[in-house]
Amino acid sequence: MLLICSLVISPVVQAQQSPVDIAKQQNKYIDEKYNPKGMVVTADNGQIVYEYHKNEKVDPASTTKLMTMFLIYDDIKSGKIKMNDNVKITSRYAEMSQLPNLTTFPLQEGETFTINQLLKQAALESSNAATLVLAEHIDGNSSKFTDRMNSKAKKLGMTDTYFTNPSGANNNLIKPFAPKSYKNQTVSRTTAYDMALLANQILKVHPELLDITKLTSDMQKNIELHNTNTSLPNEVDGMKDVDGLKTGTSTQGYNLVLTAKRHHLRINTDIFNIQPYPDDTAKHVRQQLSNILTEQAFEKYEYRKVISKGKHEIGDKKVIVEKDLYDLVPKDKNKYKLKISENQRLYVDYNRNFIKGHHAPSVKVENYESPLKILFHICLAIFGLILFAFLVMFGIKIYIKKN
Repeated sequence: MLLICSLVISPVVQAQQSPVDIAKQQNKYIDEKYNPKGMVVTADNGQIVYEYHKNEKVDPASTTKLMTMFLIYDDIKSGKIKMNDNVKITSRYAEMSQLPNLTTFPLQEGETFTINQLLKQAALESSNAATLVLAEHIDGNSSKFTDRMNSKAKKLGMTDTYFTNPSGANNNLIKPFAPKSYKNQTVSRTTAYDMALLANQILKVHPELLDITKLTSDMQKNIELHNTNTSLPNEVDGMKDVDGLKTGTSTQGYNLVLTAKRHHLRINTDIFNIQPYPDDTAKHVRQQLSNILTEQAFEKYEYRKVISKGKHEIGDKKVIVEKDLYDLVPKDKNKYKLKISENQRLYVDYNRNFIKGHHAPSVKVENYESPLKILFHICLAIFGLILFAFLVMFGIKIYIKKN
């Protein structure tokens, strides 16, 4: 426990360089005004490999839809709904898709869409109407669904997050369809840290979400949907190995929660509030900085087997390692060491930090002595017993003679 706590509260791995400074080191020159708040975290063990103003309050905008989709996948898993359930578009739902100044997908009264299709509308086109329709279809009203979103956030440890609706839009923009319980509140709030928690958990519990977020397009009712995440491979800002998750846009700037997997290592990157808005350059900088931070993590770290089970010499100790130890380590082997804790746990030691609920892996070890050394100790013990027996016999003889 002491080992785990010391690792969690240790300083972060990387100095507080801004994302723009990191881009400049890679000969990619981006204006300082575009600096966002953000974090880079490994999906498997929740290790923070980069952070910049991670606890500052931000407007999540449409990255809110990740929590909405989290709950929907929970409901599918529990059997409450099915992916192929049909949802009939009412006049109310059709009106939702006609709200001005919002991303949407056209819904016509009398049409039917499956849960799967509505999820794709929300994930790819960032349709606000789709999320509102799903919330009302599942829970009867969006207030109840939003309550569940906030309960889930609390359960995940997202202490600085508060949602005001399932879409992420300003409630003033979705009147009269804003949740009644939240109608006097406008925007949701979160932090880069909290959204890193959300991304980590949703990929752990529902990795199948990537089957949707990795799509660059989809066709519904003869209308083509396009993914707003242009960091997907072969897109305008495309990067190798990216397969999700979600963009967001509000008057406070451009957001992105991105994930990519390469060589057994999955990296989650989230950045928020790239300004100004509206600004087409800022929109692409959102993708470019996310790509740069993600690529840097792949360049500096790797997830691999650090040591095999069996006999090893660690420092001045000879030990038997109970099982293989896998961990995230710097590619520069001079930047970490293997150490053994007081409770006989082997772990990788270097400057590192983790999100809530995660810590460095470790494996049990036992002290090991060579067969010759063991034989020597056995012989020494036998000799000691013989000597003790001799002294006892000698003492008995003396006692008998005296009596």
